[in-house]
Amino acid sequence: MNILEIEKNIEKIKILLSQADYGKIDFGIELAISLDEPKIFEVLLDKCNVNGNLFNPRLNDWMKSLITNSGTLNDEPTGYYVWLSLLINNPSLDTIKIKELDLTNGYLKKLPINFSKLQNLQKLNLQLNKLEKFPDEVLKLKNLTHLHLGWNKIKIIPDKIYQLQNIQSLMLGNNLILEISKNLGNLKNLQHLDIGSNYLDEFPSCIFRLMNLLNINFINYNDSEYFHEEQISNSILNNNPNVHIIQPVHCISCGDDSGDYREEDTIERHDGFFCESHDEQWENPFYYCDCCYAYVAPRGYVSKDGNNSDMHDGYDSTRWFIDAFVDSPFTIIKDKNDTLEARQICELCRCNIPDGDMASYDEAEEFAEENLIEYWDN
Repeated sequence: MNILEIEKNIEKIKILLSQADYGKIDFGIELAISLDEPKIFEVLLDKCNVNGNLFNPRLNDWMKSLITNSGTLNDEPTGYYVWLSLLINNPSLDTIKIKELDLTNGYLKKLPINFSKLQNLQKLNLQLNKLEKFPDEVLKLKNLTHLHLGWNKIKIIPDKIYQLQNIQSLMLGNNLILEISKNLGNLKNLQHLDIGSNYLDEFPSCIFRLMNLLNINFINYNDSEYFHEEQISNSILNNNPNVHIIQPVHCISCGDDSGDYREEDTIERHDGFFCESHDEQWENPFYYCDCCYAYVAPRGYVSKDGNNSDMHDGYDSTRWFIDAFVDSPFTIIKDKNDTLEARQICELCRCNIPDGDMASYDEAEEFAEENLIEYWDN
């Protein structure tokens, strides 16, 4: 294939990959694979991180434009899906070297073609995505030891979960789970499990078969009758005295009316934990992101402080994190007409804004001075 043919194919593929349609993106990837030309992947992945540390994905400006536009989140953000699809199917990539992958807040509705090529993957973080079913591709990763699927829309944990025989940490909190396969009880190496904040009608009895379990979280603030928690806790400890049951926290503003909250579902301030509505009422530092509209405040996370001091090491408290300060800086953005505007944009969104949508340092400085904006960061 000569240079002209390569350039024409790259343009054709890029058009397909730029569509807000997973089917067309997959078709573009299949076309790129079929042409058997490494240069195509090299050009499309230019300025992305494709080797070394993939714990923090870095996208090029073209891919970022598939996520945000002028500092506003697109209706169908597909940039990370395109990056991941190209990465995995890149013929120049040595997949053996990839052992950790963090895809937090990737807006992923599914995993791409050939994801299971990452056979040496040990730690996979897919929290805060848009997955509506347990990703089948993950079940083929025989070396996987840590899987984080929190903050998705998964409803069923499938029978084939037993295939993850090396899994040690399984985080499933904050989904829509209605059913967990009894085969979860066959995960003999499982030590840390989170099934909190879901929609299970009863506690899965298969969990009593997990004799190597060290920590479990099954707190659910959506239903005060959830599982008869004290009775279940006693049964767990009678079956396995080594287990630490992650304890809930309470909103200090709700008082006696506060339900049981997972720390991850609260706002953590210096004086205690708040539910989101009361955190706002107390005039603590917070804002709503002008890009994704998320409530931005210091989120809680499970630690050995307080009532979880006896928690065993190894529990995956890693979670998406965005913070707000008294003087949270603005980001100076260019709109479609190159007009400058000050936006409050969270940490998760800032990395998804193309350089072309950001005012230069000099432009931002001049705009800030003219508009009396004291705190800004470009």
